[in-house]
Amino acid sequence: MLLQTSTKPTMSSQAPKSSRPSKSPNQPSSTTPSRSSSSSLSSHLAMIELKQRILTSLSKLSDRDTHQIAVEDLEKIIQTLSPDGVSMLLNCLYDATNDPKPAVKKESLRLLAVLCAAHGDSTATHLTKIIAHIVRRLKDSDSGVRDSCRDAIGALSSQYLKGEGDNGGLGSVVSLFVKPLFEAMGEQNKGVQAGSAMCMAKMVESASDTPIAAFQKLCPRICKYLNNPNFLAKAALLPVVSSLSQVGAIAPQSLEPLLQSIHEFLGSTDWATRKAAADTLSALALHSSNLITDGAASTLTLLEACRFDKIKPVRDSMTEALQLWKKIAGKGGDGVSDDQKALSHDGENSEPAELSEKRDQKVPNPGEIRIETSAKDPSNGLSSTDSSSKAKGG
Repeated sequence: MLLQTSTKPTMSSQAPKSSRPSKSPNQPSSTTPSRSSSSSLSSHLAMIELKQRILTSLSKLSDRDTHQIAVEDLEKIIQTLSPDGVSMLLNCLYDATNDPKPAVKKESLRLLAVLCAAHGDSTATHLTKIIAHIVRRLKDSDSGVRDSCRDAIGALSSQYLKGEGDNGGLGSVVSLFVKPLFEAMGEQNKGVQAGSAMCMAKMVESASDTPIAAFQKLCPRICKYLNNPNFLAKAALLPVVSSLSQVGAIAPQSLEPLLQSIHEFLGSTDWATRKAAADTLSALALHSSNLITDGAASTLTLLEACRFDKIKPVRDSMTEALQLWKKIAGKGGDGVSDDQKALSHDGENSEPAELSEKRDQKVPNPGEIRIETSAKDPSNGLSSTDSSSKAKGG
């Protein structure tokens, strides 16, 4: 018994020793931070290595011999990029858009759109900054860079303006595009103004699902810029009206003020603005004729007066617009003669259109004779009309 009682204290005294192995399950937790930090370090090193690869490829874009190889490598990086690397690649592309060489800037702008197409969800949160960097490059003196900005905006519009119809969800996305573009139109730089207008037209055309209500809100602001004497790029802004008309986004209440501005531009001293005004009238006649009520007669009168423009491309646009608006006037019964109605219905065929033009030119008023004879263009293909005008003028 004494021996038994003496052994119990011995067992109890060993109890603390037996508790030591119970700490062993906690040992892996003490090694987990080291494994985690090791994994984090390797991931960090991999990201540094990837960034170096990106920067190397971007630097090769400026060399004609290595340009295509660099493009293919960058596209491969984009396709295999993890979501964690999107922000890093975006920053690299932002920096590259400031490169002094146009080839690097143009490709970097394109790759921004490619990245968004491949990682739409990850880049959506960066869209405001992406668009801001694109718009900033509109200040570039190289027209090719500005064209790349336009194409990038078009690609982003196609990517993000879709899927929610006209439920209002796209309205907030539209504002991400138009806010910086309208701000750029306010700069006293004709190149920037023209570039932002080109981007806006491309945005409207490229939207996968047209947010009609959001686009209609653009009309009053466009009218404001068209009437602003400090806005110098009227010829670039008028196509935005054409684009809005093509997608059915001309607000009915905005048509009349838009027409008033377009009528003024038919007599602009800048031939590109005159041509853009005529082209816009053609677009409105084709796509927004249901909105035209009593404006056809006044538009026809102005087009008749302007169809002898001294610049052939302008003259062609005026003639096309005239034929389209004659059709509208015929349908609306604005008192157009039966002969004009018959000719307007044949306006789709080139030969009747030419006959109509020659018919209208047979009895020009004295003012028109002076314009035609003083602006003779031997390359315009209307020499017979010119000679007849001279004969009558003599």
